[in-house]
Amino acid sequence: MDLGVPIGLFLLFFFFYNFGQLTPREMVKTSSLLSITLLGITLIIGPMARLVPTLDILKAHRKFWGITSFLVGLTHVGLVFVYYYKFNLLKFVDISNPKYGGILAGVLALIILLLVTLTSSQKALTKLSPQAWKIIQTASYLALALAILHFYLIEQTNGVLVIKKLLGRITFGFSILVIAVRIFILMLPSKKV
Repeated sequence: MDLGVPIGLFLLFFFFYNFGQLTPREMVKTSSLLSITLLGITLIIGPMARLVPTLDILKAHRKFWGITSFLVGLTHVGLVFVYYYKFNLLKFVDISNPKYGGILAGVLALIILLLVTLTSSQKALTKLSPQAWKIIQTASYLALALAILHFYLIEQTNGVLVIKKLLGRITFGFSILVIAVRIFILMLPSKKV
């Protein structure tokens, strides 16, 4: 199941979003959609398991899917760096670029996911206080919010969000739903032990 979900999502986006085209543009899109969807799935499992305890079994897969989300996000940045920025790192910090806000949001999301990934081991858990570890891991929701902002700002045309393909709209909506579910869960009374 660890590999099945990422591979299944990749195939879904590859065949039904970019219709099997292996162009740089389509692979950049596929990697971005796959990364944000995997992150969303990873983050919705905990809140949903609180509402539907039978979903608790999925918690065992969160670490793998979360790390895979980061690696796919890193691949996305690499593809942008190679195909759009032509190996020019300065394009990531070009504040004159009208899409700079979106680029910055995406880079910040990836940095947060790097920290989360680096602290996802048992070794990190023993070196950090439980509170610090929990804060870092919970920052994944901030990473998702920044990824949503990245998606929103990059996909704008003349100040209007334009997502032409259905799977893109579903991914965007699902990501917002994940944040909304997390906020809803935070408002519920805490469980008594």
